Amino acid sequence: MVITWQSSDSKTAGILARGNFSLGPDGLVFLLLALAVVSLCLAGLLAIQGYWPILLVAVVQLVLVAWTLIRAWQKAWVADVIEIDEDKIRVTHQRHRQKRCYELETAWAVIESKQPEVAWYSPRIQLRSRSQVVELGSFLTSEEKQQLIRHIKCAIEKHSVMKAH
Repeated sequence: MVITWQSSDSKTAGILARGNFSLGPDGLVFLLLALAVVSLCLAGLLAIQGYWPILLVAVVQLVLVAWTLIRAWQKAWVADVIEIDEDKIRVTHQRHRQKRCYELETAWAVIESKQPEVAWYSPRIQLRSRSQVVELGSFLTSEEKQQLIRHIKCAIEKHSVMKAH
């Protein structure tokens, strides 16, 4: 998901690129509990009838499903916050509780789309300013990456010395 905003004085453009996962923490816990109750009840009924290995399979299945859903939920907490003004571009890459911040010069900023080596992967977005390179939106879909590129180009073109001819 890509969201844009403008400061009240129109000097700073903001772009938020965020993972798209609609399930909140309470919903995730409820879903995992519901899956556990249904799976373990069914496996328990079969275990009582003598098919006890089903119970082991059900537990392994629950662990794998829970691990997969938790990993997907964590990816929803990945975000790139990009603030562009006439002097600096501030990029804050957030992943769950970790933050990494970068500052680049707006005048020399160029946004690039790098094609992947593997055909079915989506392109990589890199924001470059002089010798600094920051990858953006690695968690976005291809369409969202194109939208992010358009928004960044629009925001930096009025400040860039690398204007397209």
